[in-house]
Amino acid sequence: MSREERKGVMKCLLSKVSFGRLFRGTSLRDAIEAIIVEDDSSDAQSIAKNEREILGNVLNLREVQVRDIMVQRIEIESIPVNARLEHTIAKFIESQKSSIVVYQGVIDNVVGVVYIKDLVNWFYVDKPFNISMFVKKVLFIPPTMKSIDLLFKMRETGIKTAIVVDEYGGVDGLVSFRDVIEEIIGDIQDVAEVKNQRKRVMKSADGFVIADARSTFSELQKYGGIRIVPDDKSIDTIGGAIASLIGRVPVRGELVMCQKQKLEFEILDADPRRVKSVKIRQVA
Repeated sequence: MSREERKGVMKCLLSKVSFGRLFRGTSLRDAIEAIIVEDDSSDAQSIAKNEREILGNVLNLREVQVRDIMVQRIEIESIPVNARLEHTIAKFIESQKSSIVVYQGVIDNVVGVVYIKDLVNWFYVDKPFNISMFVKKVLFIPPTMKSIDLLFKMRETGIKTAIVVDEYGGVDGLVSFRDVIEEIIGDIQDVAEVKNQRKRVMKSADGFVIADARSTFSELQKYGGIRIVPDDKSIDTIGGAIASLIGRVPVRGELVMCQKQKLEFEILDADPRRVKSVKIRQVA
């Protein structure tokens, strides 16, 4: 949503929140909720559907904890603080990320984050490469922190990456400014991401599907035509569904059957921590 569109939403909102409502003790939250309900039942629908959805998401953000939206530890892209230039560039290319976490010794000792846009500037600087030149600060937050509080914290500090740490100081996950914003306005995808999704799920002429295990069920259905409905609603990736089905991480070459949904999973690639790629077949 553009700046002008956001202004339009707020202008419409403020025009409906009367001073009388607020001075009578009605909270801004109650006022906004009332507006959403009124407009939803109104024939005129002066607030567009997508605008009502955004306002509702803003209200719901108070209930969402950062652990609900964070990138899991195992999915964090990271490099050591002594990484060489070629290693750093290769990591950006491989991960297709715009930022990568930098650590000292082990991933639990995060020193900051490096952005690709800053790294590019090195080519215009007459200095030996040292990744420490580009490391930016990160926030360290507990998993129970509310997403709306993190949003305000990011605005206050100007730091747009937060590391979620457990009670012992270990890294649980990562939350970016974009992750929080997507909770309000929905998933943000550029052309490259859409192409990557299609590459992650490929359907053959023989009817089977080869997929990156990190692919979501919606991606699998959209690009592979296979629908998975997990019993555990907290699981949203193919790899997670397979591990949940058998209670462990399968090994490369293993066949996993899901009789309930009549699917066969052949593990094409995996390591001790996670499944990487899988072939999926519908079986009679």
